[in-house]
Amino acid sequence: MTMETHTVRDVWARTLLVDAGVDPSELRLDVPEQVDRGIALAMSGFDSNRSELVAGAVSIAWEIMRRWRTPRPELVAGLVRVLESSEFHARGDAAMVLARLVSPDSTQDVTSAVPALIAAADDSFDRVAGPAALALARLGRPEVLDPVHRWLASSSGLPFFQVTSLGEVLHPLVGRADALLPGIRRTLLDSADTEGLRPVLTTLAAWGPAASETVPELVSALATRNVRWACDTLGGIGPAAAPAASTLESLLRGITRPPRHDGSAPLPHGVRRWHGARNAAWAHWRITGESRLFLAFLEDAASRGLGYASLSRLAELGPEATRFATAVRPLLESPGPWTRVQAAHAWWRITGDPDAAVPVLLAALEPLRSGDADEPCIAAVRYIARIGAPALAAAPLLEATLTSDRRFPEDVRSAARTALATFGDGRRIR
Repeated sequence: MTMETHTVRDVWARTLLVDAGVDPSELRLDVPEQVDRGIALAMSGFDSNRSELVAGAVSIAWEIMRRWRTPRPELVAGLVRVLESSEFHARGDAAMVLARLVSPDSTQDVTSAVPALIAAADDSFDRVAGPAALALARLGRPEVLDPVHRWLASSSGLPFFQVTSLGEVLHPLVGRADALLPGIRRTLLDSADTEGLRPVLTTLAAWGPAASETVPELVSALATRNVRWACDTLGGIGPAAAPAASTLESLLRGITRPPRHDGSAPLPHGVRRWHGARNAAWAHWRITGESRLFLAFLEDAASRGLGYASLSRLAELGPEATRFATAVRPLLESPGPWTRVQAAHAWWRITGDPDAAVPVLLAALEPLRSGDADEPCIAAVRYIARIGAPALAAAPLLEATLTSDRRFPEDVRSAARTALATFGDGRRIR
Protein backbone atom coordinates (compact mmCIF):
# COMPACT_ATOMS: atom_id res chain seq x y z
CA MET A 1 0.00 0.00 0.00
CA THR A 2 2.95 2.32 -0.49
CA MET A 3 2.16 5.39 -2.56
CA GLU A 4 4.14 8.21 -4.06
CA THR A 5 3.83 11.66 -2.53
CA HIS A 6 1.37 13.04 -5.09
CA THR A 7 -0.09 10.58 -7.60
CA VAL A 8 -1.60 7.18 -6.88
CA ARG A 9 0.99 4.46 -7.45
CA ASP A 10 -0.33 1.42 -5.58
CA VAL A 11 -1.13 -1.29 -8.13
CA TRP A 12 -4.54 -2.17 -6.63
CA ALA A 13 -5.57 1.47 -6.32
CA ARG A 14 -4.58 2.05 -9.94
CA THR A 15 -6.62 -0.98 -10.97
CA LEU A 16 -9.68 0.48 -9.25
CA LEU A 17 -9.17 3.86 -10.90
CA VAL A 18 -8.70 2.42 -14.37
CA ASP A 19 -11.80 0.25 -13.91
CA ALA A 20 -13.73 3.43 -13.04
CA GLY A 21 -12.35 5.23 -16.11
CA VAL A 22 -10.08 7.54 -14.07
CA ASP A 23 -6.52 8.31 -15.13
CA PRO A 24 -4.40 7.47 -12.03
CA SER A 25 -1.97 10.27 -12.84
CA GLU A 26 -4.78 12.81 -12.54
CA LEU A 27 -6.01 11.86 -9.06
CA ARG A 28 -4.16 14.00 -6.51
CA LEU A 29 -5.27 13.03 -3.02
CA ASP A 30 -2.92 15.61 -1.52
CA VAL A 31 -5.20 18.27 -3.06
CA PRO A 32 -8.26 18.99 -0.86
CA GLU A 33 -10.55 19.53 -3.85
CA GLN A 34 -9.98 15.94 -5.06
CA VAL A 35 -10.54 14.15 -1.76
CA ASP A 36 -14.31 13.77 -2.19
CA ARG A 37 -13.69 12.16 -5.58
CA GLY A 38 -11.27 9.74 -3.96
CA ILE A 39 -13.80 8.88 -1.25
CA ALA A 40 -16.47 8.11 -3.84
CA LEU A 41 -14.07 5.81 -5.69
CA ALA A 42 -13.09 4.02 -2.49
CA MET A 43 -16.72 3.49 -1.51
CA SER A 44 -17.47 1.96 -4.91
CA GLY A 45 -14.53 -0.40 -4.45
CA PHE A 46 -15.62 -1.47 -0.97
CA ASP A 47 -18.92 -2.72 -2.43
CA SER A 48 -17.32 -4.57 -5.35
CA ASN A 49 -17.30 -8.35 -5.70
CA ARG A 50 -13.84 -8.23 -7.29
CA SER A 51 -10.92 -8.79 -4.91
CA GLU A 52 -8.55 -6.42 -6.67
CA LEU A 53 -11.07 -3.56 -6.53
CA VAL A 54 -11.68 -4.13 -2.81
CA ALA A 55 -7.91 -4.03 -2.23
CA GLY A 56 -7.76 -0.81 -4.26
CA ALA A 57 -10.48 0.75 -2.09
CA VAL A 58 -8.47 -0.05 1.06
CA SER A 59 -5.41 1.62 -0.45
CA ILE A 60 -7.27 4.76 -1.47
CA ALA A 61 -8.92 5.00 1.95
CA TRP A 62 -5.51 4.83 3.64
CA GLU A 63 -4.05 7.37 1.24
CA ILE A 64 -6.80 9.83 2.19
CA MET A 65 -6.75 9.25 5.94
CA ARG A 66 -2.97 9.24 6.22
CA ARG A 67 -2.95 12.73 4.71
CA TRP A 68 -5.98 14.42 6.25
CA ARG A 69 -7.41 14.76 9.78
CA THR A 70 -11.06 15.33 8.81
CA PRO A 71 -13.06 12.40 10.25
CA ARG A 72 -14.15 9.94 7.56
CA PRO A 73 -16.63 7.57 9.23
CA GLU A 74 -17.77 6.25 5.85
CA LEU A 75 -14.22 5.06 5.07
CA VAL A 76 -13.86 3.49 8.52
CA ALA A 77 -17.16 1.67 7.97
CA GLY A 78 -15.88 0.44 4.60
CA LEU A 79 -12.70 -0.89 6.20
CA VAL A 80 -14.75 -2.73 8.81
CA ARG A 81 -16.83 -4.38 6.07
CA VAL A 82 -13.63 -5.56 4.40
CA LEU A 83 -12.29 -6.89 7.69
CA GLU A 84 -15.50 -8.89 8.12
CA SER A 85 -15.35 -10.22 4.55
CA SER A 86 -13.63 -13.28 3.08
CA GLU A 87 -11.11 -11.18 1.10
CA PHE A 88 -7.90 -12.57 2.59
CA HIS A 89 -5.31 -10.04 1.37
CA ALA A 90 -7.64 -7.04 1.63
CA ARG A 91 -8.60 -8.06 5.19
CA GLY A 92 -4.96 -7.87 6.29
CA ASP A 93 -4.53 -4.50 4.62
CA ALA A 94 -7.74 -3.17 6.19
CA ALA A 95 -6.61 -4.32 9.66
CA MET A 96 -3.27 -2.57 9.18
CA VAL A 97 -4.96 0.68 8.08
CA LEU A 98 -7.14 0.59 11.20
CA ALA A 99 -4.04 -0.03 13.34
CA ARG A 100 -2.30 2.96 11.76
CA LEU A 101 -5.29 5.17 12.49
CA VAL A 102 -5.13 4.51 16.23
CA SER A 103 -3.19 7.10 18.24
CA PRO A 104 -3.93 9.47 21.13
CA ASP A 105 -4.07 12.28 18.58
CA SER A 106 -6.26 10.54 16.00
CA THR A 107 -9.38 12.19 14.65
CA GLN A 108 -10.68 8.94 13.18
CA ASP A 109 -13.04 6.98 15.46
CA VAL A 110 -12.38 3.27 14.95
CA THR A 111 -14.37 1.96 17.92
CA SER A 112 -16.93 0.49 15.52
CA ALA A 113 -14.17 -1.81 14.29
CA VAL A 114 -13.45 -3.39 17.69
CA PRO A 115 -15.69 -6.51 17.33
CA ALA A 116 -14.22 -7.25 13.89
CA LEU A 117 -10.69 -6.67 15.17
CA ILE A 118 -11.23 -9.05 18.09
CA ALA A 119 -12.43 -11.74 15.70
CA ALA A 120 -9.54 -11.07 13.30
CA ALA A 121 -6.94 -11.27 16.07
CA ASP A 122 -8.00 -14.89 16.54
CA ASP A 123 -7.59 -15.62 12.84
CA SER A 124 -5.24 -18.46 11.94
CA PHE A 125 -3.59 -16.26 9.31
CA ASP A 126 -0.89 -14.03 10.77
CA ARG A 127 -1.38 -11.58 7.91
CA VAL A 128 -4.75 -10.66 9.42
CA ALA A 129 -4.19 -11.48 13.09
CA GLY A 130 -0.98 -9.46 13.48
CA PRO A 131 -2.29 -6.05 12.39
CA ALA A 132 -5.66 -6.67 14.11
CA ALA A 133 -3.83 -7.34 17.36
CA LEU A 134 -1.71 -4.23 16.80
CA ALA A 135 -4.87 -2.14 16.47
CA LEU A 136 -6.33 -3.65 19.66
CA ALA A 137 -3.06 -3.09 21.51
CA ARG A 138 -2.97 0.57 20.47
CA LEU A 139 -6.59 0.91 21.55
CA GLY A 140 -5.67 -0.52 24.95
CA ARG A 141 -8.16 -3.35 24.62
CA PRO A 142 -7.64 -6.28 27.04
CA GLU A 143 -8.87 -8.71 24.37
CA VAL A 144 -5.45 -8.50 22.72
CA LEU A 145 -3.81 -10.41 25.60
CA ASP A 146 -5.16 -13.85 24.65
CA PRO A 147 -3.73 -13.88 21.10
CA VAL A 148 -0.45 -12.43 22.35
CA HIS A 149 -0.18 -15.18 24.96
CA ARG A 150 -0.79 -17.75 22.21
CA TRP A 151 1.90 -16.24 19.99
CA LEU A 152 4.34 -16.22 22.87
CA ALA A 153 3.63 -19.90 23.50
CA SER A 154 4.05 -20.86 19.84
CA SER A 155 7.26 -20.66 17.83
CA SER A 156 5.11 -20.14 14.72
CA GLY A 157 4.36 -16.60 15.85
CA LEU A 158 7.91 -15.55 16.54
CA PRO A 159 9.96 -15.31 13.34
CA PHE A 160 7.82 -12.71 11.55
CA PHE A 161 4.23 -11.83 10.94
CA GLN A 162 3.69 -11.21 7.28
CA VAL A 163 2.52 -7.64 7.85
CA THR A 164 3.56 -6.72 11.37
CA SER A 165 5.75 -8.19 14.09
CA LEU A 166 5.16 -9.45 17.59
CA GLY A 167 7.40 -6.63 18.80
CA GLU A 168 5.09 -4.01 17.31
CA VAL A 169 2.10 -5.56 19.05
CA LEU A 170 3.92 -5.70 22.38
CA HIS A 171 5.17 -2.10 22.23
CA PRO A 172 1.95 -0.34 23.37
CA LEU A 173 1.27 -3.05 25.99
CA VAL A 174 3.84 -1.83 28.50
CA GLY A 175 1.01 -1.15 30.96
CA ARG A 176 0.24 -4.86 30.91
CA ALA A 177 3.85 -5.97 31.33
CA ASP A 178 3.15 -7.96 34.49
CA ALA A 179 0.72 -10.21 32.64
CA LEU A 180 2.98 -10.64 29.61
CA LEU A 181 6.44 -10.99 31.11
CA PRO A 182 6.19 -14.70 32.03
CA GLY A 183 5.45 -15.55 28.41
CA ILE A 184 8.07 -13.11 27.14
CA ARG A 185 10.70 -14.67 29.41
CA ARG A 186 9.90 -18.14 28.03
CA THR A 187 10.18 -16.75 24.53
CA LEU A 188 13.58 -15.21 25.31
CA LEU A 189 14.80 -18.63 26.44
CA ASP A 190 13.20 -20.69 23.68
CA SER A 191 14.18 -18.35 20.84
CA ALA A 192 17.35 -16.72 22.21
CA ASP A 193 19.27 -17.20 18.95
CA THR A 194 16.37 -16.55 16.57
CA GLU A 195 16.54 -13.51 14.30
CA GLY A 196 12.82 -12.93 14.75
CA LEU A 197 13.44 -12.20 18.43
CA ARG A 198 15.01 -8.83 17.58
CA PRO A 199 11.76 -6.83 17.31
CA VAL A 200 10.77 -8.20 20.72
CA LEU A 201 14.11 -7.11 22.18
CA THR A 202 13.69 -3.66 20.60
CA THR A 203 10.29 -3.37 22.27
CA LEU A 204 11.65 -4.42 25.65
CA ALA A 205 14.33 -1.74 25.29
CA ALA A 206 11.53 0.82 24.80
CA TRP A 207 9.70 -0.59 27.83
CA GLY A 208 12.78 0.27 29.91
CA PRO A 209 12.64 -0.57 33.64
CA ALA A 210 9.26 -2.27 33.13
CA ALA A 211 11.21 -5.12 31.48
CA SER A 212 13.62 -5.59 34.40
CA GLU A 213 12.34 -9.12 35.15
CA THR A 214 13.90 -10.28 31.87
CA VAL A 215 17.47 -9.45 32.93
CA PRO A 216 18.52 -13.10 33.55
CA GLU A 217 17.36 -14.13 30.06
CA LEU A 218 18.97 -11.05 28.51
CA VAL A 219 22.31 -11.85 30.15
CA SER A 220 22.11 -15.29 28.52
CA ALA A 221 21.30 -13.63 25.18
CA LEU A 222 24.66 -11.81 25.36
CA ALA A 223 26.22 -15.08 24.18
CA THR A 224 24.01 -15.29 21.06
CA ARG A 225 23.90 -13.56 17.70
CA ASN A 226 21.24 -11.26 19.17
CA VAL A 227 23.81 -9.74 21.50
CA ARG A 228 23.59 -6.20 20.10
CA TRP A 229 19.82 -6.09 20.64
CA ALA A 230 20.23 -7.60 24.11
CA CYS A 231 22.75 -4.85 24.94
CA ASP A 232 20.27 -2.17 23.90
CA THR A 233 17.54 -3.77 26.00
CA LEU A 234 19.76 -4.00 29.07
CA GLY A 235 20.77 -0.37 28.60
CA GLY A 236 17.12 0.62 28.31
CA ILE A 237 16.38 -1.14 31.59
CA GLY A 238 19.19 0.78 33.29
CA PRO A 239 20.47 0.19 36.86
CA ALA A 240 18.14 -2.77 37.42
CA ALA A 241 20.27 -4.64 34.87
CA ALA A 242 23.35 -4.51 37.13
CA PRO A 243 23.96 -8.31 36.87
CA ALA A 244 24.92 -7.74 33.21
CA ALA A 245 27.61 -5.12 33.89
CA SER A 246 30.63 -7.43 34.14
CA THR A 247 29.68 -9.34 30.97
CA LEU A 248 29.20 -6.07 29.09
CA GLU A 249 32.61 -4.86 30.21
CA SER A 250 34.14 -8.13 29.05
CA LEU A 251 32.52 -7.67 25.63
CA LEU A 252 33.62 -4.07 25.45
CA ARG A 253 37.23 -4.86 26.30
CA GLY A 254 37.32 -7.68 23.75
CA ILE A 255 37.88 -10.36 26.39
CA THR A 256 34.71 -12.09 25.20
CA ARG A 257 33.68 -12.12 21.55
CA PRO A 258 30.10 -13.21 20.80
CA PRO A 259 28.80 -14.70 17.54
CA ARG A 260 28.30 -12.21 14.76
CA HIS A 261 24.77 -11.01 14.04
CA ASP A 262 24.45 -13.34 11.03
CA GLY A 263 25.26 -16.32 13.25
CA SER A 264 28.81 -16.88 11.94
CA ALA A 265 31.71 -17.52 14.28
CA PRO A 266 33.27 -14.62 16.22
CA LEU A 267 36.19 -12.86 14.59
CA PRO A 268 39.58 -13.86 15.99
CA HIS A 269 41.02 -11.60 18.67
CA GLY A 270 42.99 -8.72 17.24
CA VAL A 271 41.29 -8.68 13.82
CA ARG A 272 39.03 -5.70 14.53
CA ARG A 273 36.71 -4.41 17.19
CA TRP A 274 33.46 -6.29 17.69
CA HIS A 275 30.68 -4.64 15.68
CA GLY A 276 28.43 -4.26 18.75
CA ALA A 277 30.99 -2.59 21.00
CA ARG A 278 29.12 0.75 20.92
CA ASN A 279 25.94 -0.98 22.10
CA ALA A 280 27.81 -2.65 24.96
CA ALA A 281 29.58 0.57 25.94
CA TRP A 282 26.34 2.52 26.01
CA ALA A 283 24.55 -0.19 27.99
CA HIS A 284 27.40 -0.37 30.52
CA TRP A 285 27.15 3.39 31.10
CA ARG A 286 23.36 3.32 31.40
CA ILE A 287 23.53 0.51 33.94
CA THR A 288 26.47 1.64 36.06
CA GLY A 289 26.40 5.42 35.63
CA GLU A 290 30.16 5.23 35.06
CA SER A 291 31.04 6.94 31.78
CA ARG A 292 34.77 6.21 31.61
CA LEU A 293 34.58 3.14 29.35
CA PHE A 294 31.87 4.69 27.20
CA LEU A 295 33.87 7.88 26.68
CA ALA A 296 36.99 5.87 25.83
CA PHE A 297 35.03 3.97 23.21
CA LEU A 298 33.60 7.16 21.74
CA GLU A 299 37.06 8.73 21.59
CA ASP A 300 38.29 5.77 19.58
CA ALA A 301 35.25 5.99 17.29
CA ALA A 302 35.70 9.76 16.88
CA SER A 303 39.24 9.22 15.59
CA ARG A 304 37.61 7.62 12.53
CA GLY A 305 34.83 10.22 12.26
CA LEU A 306 31.63 10.75 14.23
CA GLY A 307 28.51 9.24 12.68
CA TYR A 308 24.97 10.14 13.60
CA ALA A 309 24.71 7.10 15.91
CA SER A 310 27.65 8.38 17.96
CA LEU A 311 26.17 11.89 17.93
CA SER A 312 22.96 10.66 19.58
CA ARG A 313 25.03 8.98 22.30
CA LEU A 314 27.08 12.14 22.86
CA ALA A 315 23.83 14.06 23.25
CA GLU A 316 22.78 11.63 25.98
CA LEU A 317 26.06 12.24 27.82
CA GLY A 318 25.57 16.00 27.66
CA PRO A 319 28.27 18.06 29.43
CA GLU A 320 30.21 14.87 30.22
CA ALA A 321 31.08 14.82 26.52
CA THR A 322 32.64 18.30 26.47
CA ARG A 323 35.87 16.91 25.03
CA PHE A 324 33.98 16.11 21.81
CA ALA A 325 32.57 19.59 21.21
CA THR A 326 35.22 20.58 18.67
CA ALA A 327 34.55 17.41 16.66
CA VAL A 328 30.78 17.99 16.71
CA ARG A 329 30.82 21.65 15.63
CA PRO A 330 31.76 21.11 11.93
CA LEU A 331 29.02 18.51 11.55
CA LEU A 332 26.40 21.23 11.88
CA GLU A 333 27.21 21.90 8.20
CA SER A 334 27.26 18.25 7.11
CA PRO A 335 25.72 17.55 3.68
CA GLY A 336 23.46 14.96 5.30
CA PRO A 337 20.30 16.42 6.93
CA TRP A 338 20.09 13.62 9.52
CA THR A 339 23.69 14.20 10.61
CA ARG A 340 23.12 17.98 10.79
CA VAL A 341 20.10 17.56 13.05
CA GLN A 342 21.84 15.07 15.33
CA ALA A 343 24.92 17.29 15.50
CA ALA A 344 22.77 20.33 16.42
CA HIS A 345 21.15 18.43 19.25
CA ALA A 346 24.49 17.05 20.47
CA TRP A 347 26.08 20.51 20.33
CA TRP A 348 23.29 22.04 22.42
CA ARG A 349 23.30 19.18 24.95
CA ILE A 350 27.09 19.27 25.32
CA THR A 351 27.64 23.04 25.38
CA GLY A 352 24.27 24.47 26.39
CA ASP A 353 24.67 26.92 23.49
CA PRO A 354 21.54 27.17 21.29
CA ASP A 355 22.86 29.84 18.91
CA ALA A 356 24.54 27.45 16.49
CA ALA A 357 22.04 24.62 16.95
CA VAL A 358 18.68 26.36 16.52
CA PRO A 359 19.15 27.58 12.89
CA VAL A 360 19.98 24.02 11.83
CA LEU A 361 16.87 22.67 13.52
CA LEU A 362 14.66 25.42 12.10
CA ALA A 363 15.87 24.59 8.59
CA ALA A 364 14.97 20.94 9.16
CA LEU A 365 11.33 21.96 9.79
CA GLU A 366 10.81 23.08 6.19
CA PRO A 367 8.95 19.90 5.07
CA LEU A 368 6.12 20.88 7.46
CA ARG A 369 5.22 23.75 5.12
CA SER A 370 4.20 21.28 2.40
CA GLY A 371 2.43 18.89 4.77
CA ASP A 372 5.25 16.37 5.12
CA ALA A 373 7.58 15.33 7.92
CA ASP A 374 10.65 13.21 7.19
CA GLU A 375 12.79 11.67 9.94
CA PRO A 376 15.16 14.65 10.35
CA CYS A 377 12.12 16.95 10.58
CA ILE A 378 10.44 14.80 13.24
CA ALA A 379 13.64 14.71 15.28
CA ALA A 380 14.09 18.48 14.92
CA VAL A 381 10.62 19.13 16.38
CA ARG A 382 11.48 16.94 19.38
CA TYR A 383 14.78 18.73 19.94
CA ILE A 384 13.21 22.17 19.62
CA ALA A 385 10.72 21.13 22.32
CA ARG A 386 13.67 20.34 24.60
CA ILE A 387 15.49 23.58 23.86
CA GLY A 388 12.39 25.67 24.53
CA ALA A 389 12.38 29.47 24.47
CA PRO A 390 15.63 29.96 22.46
CA ALA A 391 13.83 28.26 19.55
CA LEU A 392 10.80 30.59 19.69
CA ALA A 393 11.17 31.36 15.98
CA ALA A 394 9.68 27.91 15.30
CA ALA A 395 6.37 28.89 16.92
CA PRO A 396 4.44 30.10 13.83
CA LEU A 397 5.26 26.99 11.81
CA LEU A 398 4.46 24.68 14.72
CA GLU A 399 1.16 26.47 15.33
CA ALA A 400 0.29 26.15 11.65
CA THR A 401 1.11 22.45 11.82
CA LEU A 402 -1.25 21.90 14.74
CA THR A 403 -4.15 23.82 13.20
CA SER A 404 -3.73 22.25 9.76
CA ASP A 405 -6.05 19.57 8.46
CA ARG A 406 -2.93 17.77 7.29
CA ARG A 407 -2.25 14.57 9.23
CA PHE A 408 1.25 14.72 10.68
CA PRO A 409 2.88 11.93 12.70
CA GLU A 410 1.81 11.79 16.34
CA ASP A 411 5.40 12.51 17.42
CA VAL A 412 5.33 15.79 15.52
CA ARG A 413 2.07 17.02 17.01
CA SER A 414 2.98 15.98 20.56
CA ALA A 415 6.42 17.59 20.39
CA ALA A 416 4.95 20.73 18.78
CA ARG A 417 2.54 21.13 21.69
CA THR A 418 5.37 20.66 24.17
CA ALA A 419 7.50 23.23 22.36
CA LEU A 420 4.75 25.84 22.27
CA ALA A 421 4.07 25.28 25.97
CA THR A 422 7.73 25.87 26.82
CA PHE A 423 8.18 29.01 24.74
CA GLY A 424 6.65 31.06 27.53
CA ASP A 425 4.88 33.60 25.35
CA GLY A 426 1.35 32.59 26.15
CA ARG A 427 0.89 30.47 23.03
CA ARG A 428 -1.41 27.51 23.60
CA ILE A 429 -2.83 25.12 21.07
CA ARG A 430 -5.58 22.69 22.02
